[in-house]
Amino acid sequence: MNRRSACAAWPALLLAGCGWCAPPAPKPAAPSTPAYVPMAGPVAVELSAAQGEVQVRRSSSGPWGPAQLPISLGFDDSVRTGAGGAATLKVGREGTIELRERTEVSVRQLLANRARFRLERGRIGAMPGGTSVAIESSGSSAVAEATTGRGLVAVVADAGEVKLTTNGGDTMLAAGQGARVAGNSAPVPEAVPRSVLLKVAWPEEKVTRALNVTLRGEADPGAVVAVNGVKTRIEADGHFETDVPLAPGTNHVSITTTDRFGRTASAEETVRVERRAPPLKAEHEGWQ
Repeated sequence: MNRRSACAAWPALLLAGCGWCAPPAPKPAAPSTPAYVPMAGPVAVELSAAQGEVQVRRSSSGPWGPAQLPISLGFDDSVRTGAGGAATLKVGREGTIELRERTEVSVRQLLANRARFRLERGRIGAMPGGTSVAIESSGSSAVAEATTGRGLVAVVADAGEVKLTTNGGDTMLAAGQGARVAGNSAPVPEAVPRSVLLKVAWPEEKVTRALNVTLRGEADPGAVVAVNGVKTRIEADGHFETDVPLAPGTNHVSITTTDRFGRTASAEETVRVERRAPPLKAEHEGWQ
């Protein structure tokens, strides 16, 4: 072996021996991959309860059909109740929206922690249950939004806080406070009465031969009054008058009012119809 070859082989031996006689060089650490976190889906909305006449519509152009429980609701789906009907929407895990009679609500937005609805007509009660629930009103810029507590749209806060947003500004309603919004105007604070007003002038005679009876009464301005389930016209000052048809025998007459804050009151009376002619009484004079 010549001198040049020996020098060339020596480094090769050193390199081969290093892997046998000494610990291997540490390998470079692989770049860490962040743990996969799935994106939260939209808030689930479900029609969970229905009473009386309740219908559902898929999208704004779909036909109305009877509700079959339970049924999941998506964007642009709608629910409506008829006379005497009621429905409950489950929002997220603990939130609920209660639909009163003659009410229509549509789904406008579903995000991970927020749901937005539009009140087309009628009255609703909302209990967010931790999910941010916003209610907009058809024909107005008003939007009521709450995350905790209980709020009623027309608008009153039963408990917790409700944020009322309009083109005229924002208003925060605390428990027991209410506000009224007309069109796009600013909210007008309102005192919430402790009780629901309902006064009825019942007929003095509870037995009659008439085919109908006229009832007069007074309720809160803006309330919805129904007599035996039939909606009755109410004046701006809260007074109402209606004729109730009667059938032979015993007639149960019921009046229900729902004020603009969603609270109800009722009154009942019984009127009996006797169609038989009254007995004749003969009077004889001059003898016993």
